[in-house]
Amino acid sequence: MLPLTSHARSGIGPLRHWKTATAAEAAGLIRSGTTVAVGWISDGMATALVDAFAAAAQPSGLTIVYGTTKGEGRNHGLNLLAHEGLVRRVVGGQWHPVPCLQALAAANRIEAYSLPVGVINRLFRDIAAGLPGHLSRSGLGTFTDPRNGGGRLNLRTQEQLVRLVRPAGDEALLFRGFPIDVALLGVGFMEGTAAIAMTHESRTMAQAVRESGGIVIAQLDRIGTMDKLPLGKVVVSDTLVDILIAADVQDRTPETFSLAPVSRASLRHLTY
Repeated sequence: MLPLTSHARSGIGPLRHWKTATAAEAAGLIRSGTTVAVGWISDGMATALVDAFAAAAQPSGLTIVYGTTKGEGRNHGLNLLAHEGLVRRVVGGQWHPVPCLQALAAANRIEAYSLPVGVINRLFRDIAAGLPGHLSRSGLGTFTDPRNGGGRLNLRTQEQLVRLVRPAGDEALLFRGFPIDVALLGVGFMEGTAAIAMTHESRTMAQAVRESGGIVIAQLDRIGTMDKLPLGKVVVSDTLVDILIAADVQDRTPETFSLAPVSRASLRHLTY
């Protein structure tokens, strides 16, 4: 069990499975050497991880895995994690929105891989299904092909994550699976129901974490609650979320959401 108390009121059923926490408390649950899948990370959560590393060198040696990330500038999101020692390895789909992590990779200070976004998303799906990896013809003959580097971005990156195989005589690439210890996701709540909504990709990440026995840390990525389900989002069972963080207003944007703010205190009173 996670060492955080639940704030569910008595007389409400079923009791929700997630527990509320501050960013600092959530950062304390992430151990050194773990693999973290990132669907969305708030500035507050990223700063909490950096502060914990600066104070006690814990956590350290993280592996960050993501397919896409928003281009929110050098001083936001994943860019805030660009500290040697805090991050050991990055497996990314889109590298252009993360120039600070790019700089670490270019300086040979972290291990770095660039894999196709679609492959990474499907790899999460196959990890969730308990498969050893993802088999695909995508990337054959490109930079991702192990004959051309296997997606490795610098000399420090030695381990091969991609193998050339020939099932049924045809060439294909096998992208090796690995356990996902933590997922950092952005979520919202549906108006009047407290149902959790997230993207299809985030749901797949959460399912991969469940298969791996890890924890799912969700952050509110918008102001207020949703009157209707936006395109590209799905309602998920609350059992997919372990920890919920009420992100700062600066971390969120109001598109497709009502203007009533959701604070950490108000999370205690969400009902089903």
